[in-house]
Amino acid sequence: MATLTVQGVTDSLKEVAGSRGATDDQFRKELNLALPRLYNMGMWRDLLFEHVVTTTSSTFTIPDNSESIISALVDTDSGSVDYSYPHSVYSPHHDYSIVGRNDKAGDHTLASFGIVDDGYSPTVEEPVDGKTYSLKLQPISPASTLPAAGTVHVTFSDGTGISSPTADHSVSMGGRFNCGGQASLTTTTTSITSISEIRVGNTELTTPVKLTWEETGSSTSLIAANELQQANQVTRYRRYRIDNRDEKTMSVRLLLKRKFRKLLSSTDVVYVSSLSAIKHALLGNAAEDNADLERANYHWSVCRVILDEQLDAHRGAAKPMVNFDPSGVGAYTSNMM
Repeated sequence: MATLTVQGVTDSLKEVAGSRGATDDQFRKELNLALPRLYNMGMWRDLLFEHVVTTTSSTFTIPDNSESIISALVDTDSGSVDYSYPHSVYSPHHDYSIVGRNDKAGDHTLASFGIVDDGYSPTVEEPVDGKTYSLKLQPISPASTLPAAGTVHVTFSDGTGISSPTADHSVSMGGRFNCGGQASLTTTTTSITSISEIRVGNTELTTPVKLTWEETGSSTSLIAANELQQANQVTRYRRYRIDNRDEKTMSVRLLLKRKFRKLLSSTDVVYVSSLSAIKHALLGNAAEDNADLERANYHWSVCRVILDEQLDAHRGAAKPMVNFDPSGVGAYTSNMM
């Protein structure tokens, strides 16, 4: 079953579950209030997707449109999925509490721990130790130029001092990028070693942009931030650690839980495809605003029942098995012997 865009949901539900006399923009704001709870109520149909990360580092981040890792397969030489094997995913700071992170041996986690949640990072990729960088703001294809207006503010360090995120990027240690339709913008400072914050200004950008690390004296570049668009957005990418002490090219095939991302335009996709569930979510949110908790609880409970029924119908004959893992990791591989 196909899902709908924001405009499709608006056309279907604005007169039924929206505020009286709401415009399309107002109804989109109401969706942005109700849908996050809907996404977080469970792993519903359309909310799981596959993604492959290829890395030579001992850390990697998952895409900004994902919430967490559900399951993972690791191919240690990145050559073929025939040699991939399942990895358990552990809670934050799992190895910290048992043996320590072991930074001196390559900033990796022990192989026996599999993949360890490492919290959040302001950047997609970390700079390489011992190298310095400039920062470059670029459009994302199919756009060929930056938006005509809007700002991106970056707080970075050159190892000795902290930048000013309100000073223009064209001055030394300045971290403010002023979009004006240019092909790209690059900082004057070329000795950047780390970033502590990336923030979009008070104006929403008309098209998404990306920020890259540009290695000094080389053509090598890394992704610092992607899909920057929402006003007042501060980047936070969920990071995981894995044993890769030899810095081999490793391929990690991930099953991810989709995260709700603020709906910015009428063409954005609403991945929960049940109009009935969305309708009850909107009505439940409106009841909460009116302090009618009994009615709100009714709508949210109906919402969950609808999503459960849809998921059950979607699974068909592929019913899940219940397995108990004493280690508490949450992953379980059957013994095939």
